[in-house]
Amino acid sequence: MATVGRAKAVAEFKSFKSSSLFAWFLWSAVHILLLVGFRNRMRVFSEWMWHYLTFKRGVQLITDRTNCHNCAPNTIRKTVLLTGNY
Repeated sequence: MATVGRAKAVAEFKSFKSSSLFAWFLWSAVHILLLVGFRNRMRVFSEWMWHYLTFKRGVQLITDRTNCHNCAPNTIRKTVLLTGNY
């Protein structure tokens, strides 16, 4: 299972394959259910809904690190930066 974009995901199990809105809902439900604690589930769910309704970006992909002064010289060039108050 993987999310591809806004309301898009792919899911593949033994004989089940889906690449639709249903797969996105399935991915979201599985991800939320695997979180520990009701409070964490509610926080993630509310943040997702807020980002979805306001078209905010929750995740940013950094691909160019040429201007990074605190980066090690041999680090991986593509990293994922989660934004928000964590």
